[in-house]
Order: sequence, then structure tokens, then C-alpha cells
Amino acid sequence: MLKTLAVLVVLLSSVTCFFLSEKDICEAEKARWNQCFEGFINKTTELNEAAKEILESSSTVAPSHYENHKKHFKSLVQCVGDIHCKGMRKLIKFEWDTFDFYMEMDDGTAEQCVKEADQTLPLHSCIHPKDYKFPTGNDFNKKVLSCTEEVLENTECSAEDKKNVMRGALAVKDMYDIFSFHLKSEDLVNEFDLNFDRTKYL
Repeated sequence: MLKTLAVLVVLLSSVTCFFLSEKDICEAEKARWNQCFEGFINKTTELNEAAKEILESSSTVAPSHYENHKKHFKSLVQCVGDIHCKGMRKLIKFEWDTFDFYMEMDDGTAEQCVKEADQTLPLHSCIHPKDYKFPTGNDFNKKVLSCTEEVLENTECSAEDKKNVMRGALAVKDMYDIFSFHLKSEDLVNEFDLNFDRTKYL
């Protein structure tokens, strides 16, 4: 009986989603987004303006500002969930998912060995553009991997830890390349429709 009820609930949910319009889905996402950010952004600020401010400072927000608050950051990302509708929210979620992956690759023994070699700040400089300006520009983007590799050479990190850090750096570099194109205009931002795929780097 319970199994039958569960199947009916799933079917009902599927039918409901089928009949929801794109506008309905986007409005629901917008409501969830605002709820997740309640207390984080001013309620009177227009969503797009707030999103731009977050994007401009998000390299500080993730991972720098959340260096000691990774659990809170992950909760925020999970709260926002998957973004279906293209545009600014999806672009920001792409960035956060990328940095979430980078933090995962840089976590544990990798983070510790970099710290022990006093290379945390140099590595940070490889990953994050000066003053956190977006788009970063090709000159910065093309040096992300070589800079990261040079920093890791100054550590005693294991081959596996170095590989993981490079995986994270590659994901960030690819994100910067993507953003260098999409942040050229508001129209391109509004058409952003990509999801971060971590399996590409594993």
C-alpha cells in the first residue's frame, strides 16, 4: 500500500511539473533564491543588482570569506539547488559550484601541505584575480594553471594532492574563460545556460 502511494506521489509530481510553464518554474526559482539569501542581501535591493554585487565579490565570498565557514557555504549552495532558468542566477550558481569543487579538491592534506610550505597566499593569487575584477581577462586566465603548478613545486605535497589541486585550478580556469565571453554584455549574461560538470575534471 505504501509503495503504491509513493508511486502515485511521484507520478503526481511529474504530471504537475509537466504542466508548469517556464514562467512558473522561473518564478519558483526566484522565490527560493530570495529565501536562501534572506538576511544576506537587502530585501529592498533588486535581485539582479544584488546578484551582480555578489558576483563581483564572490571570489571573496567563495572560497576566501568562507575559508573557515565552508559548511555554511555548502548549505547556501544546497539551499539554492539546481537552477533551471538561464540568466544571472544560473551564472552565479555555476561559479559557486565551481568554487565548491575547487575547495573540495584543495581540502584536507592538500590544503595542509600548501599551508606548511607557506604557499597559501601565492596559490590564492594564482586562482583569484587582483581586486576580484570580472571578467578576469585572457592574460590572467592563461596563467592560472602554470602559476598553480609553480606554487605546488615549492611544496612537499604528494602527487595525488598536487593532482587534486590542479583539477580544481583547471575548473576555475575554464570558468574564467567562459565568463570572459558571457560577461561582455547583459544580453549574454541573460542567455547563460550552463551547468558545472564536476565529472569533467575527475
